[in-house]
Amino acid sequence: MREELKQVCGIDMASKKFDVCFKQRDIEGNVAIKGTRTFKNTPGGFMEYLSWIDKRKKEDYLLHVVEATGVYHENLCYFLNDRSERISVQLAQKAKYFIKSLNIKTKTDKVDAAALADMGMSRKLDPWKPLSKNFRDIRDLTRTLVRLKEHVVVASSQIHALKASHSVREESLSLMTDLVKRQKELIDSCERCIFELIEEDPGLNERIAKITEIKGINKVTVVKLLAETDGFRNVKSIRSLVSYAGLDVVQDQSGMHRGRSRISKKGNAHIRTALYMPAMSAVRHDPKSRKIYERLNGKLPKKKQALIAVMRKLLITIYTLWKNNDTYDPEHDWTKKRRDLSLVTG
Repeated sequence: MREELKQVCGIDMASKKFDVCFKQRDIEGNVAIKGTRTFKNTPGGFMEYLSWIDKRKKEDYLLHVVEATGVYHENLCYFLNDRSERISVQLAQKAKYFIKSLNIKTKTDKVDAAALADMGMSRKLDPWKPLSKNFRDIRDLTRTLVRLKEHVVVASSQIHALKASHSVREESLSLMTDLVKRQKELIDSCERCIFELIEEDPGLNERIAKITEIKGINKVTVVKLLAETDGFRNVKSIRSLVSYAGLDVVQDQSGMHRGRSRISKKGNAHIRTALYMPAMSAVRHDPKSRKIYERLNGKLPKKKQALIAVMRKLLITIYTLWKNNDTYDPEHDWTKKRRDLSLVTG
């Protein structure tokens, strides 16, 4: 890339369309808008977008800055990646804070696209890397598994309410019972599909087995974490992993004010969900986790804060074991004596 010219296209995604703003910086440092347009979020729209860009760019190097919007950005990112385009995907919260820093009061898709282009101009952004196919398939299945389990909980609660109702029709209760039974069958089928994919790779299966030696952690939990992080491939450090999981601390202090600290919850919610029940199990069955929980539970105003510390400890332990391909040793401090209290948020 030549230092005197930079080309960035900011892309604001939606379910059915995406807005783009193409900006260039010349040799004198002046930034100019070379075009704005809206395209359909379809393969045809992707082709139109590339053709539109090709007519305006002055050199091959171009950065596409895309805001992560649910899953709606994924098809475009894979399309661009298959054509060797350079992409950076930014979390919605990160993009939001950048836009606030520009003191922009107007909120439209076109304004957001222009701000994303500015973000690419002014900051060095990490490139986007697609999930490996195996982990992408596993991720889709693990997310489906979570949704199926959620549906079982909802339907089971409805059955409980029906049984408590006055003179409920037997057909209603029977249909709901059949629904739960079918959902549980689908859960079993989904889990079998996940395990079949894992068993296709003996090395992967062996590494997962080592991690499940941790009390409270089962195979499904490990698979979920690996699928959401692409086998921790893009994790640069423990700090970045904790931040990606949304378990990092947000402080609220200014002058004499001492507000309540909390976790950011701005990262991957699927990781936090995957760790919640294992952390509760670890508190009951793992002496080390229970010790951390009991020590912090006496110092913090809410029990959930101590549980979050256990979730964080489990995440760091799993990451360390995976990275080093180690066997779990319950006597070893896998968190390297990180101060649990400093990691806790409300």
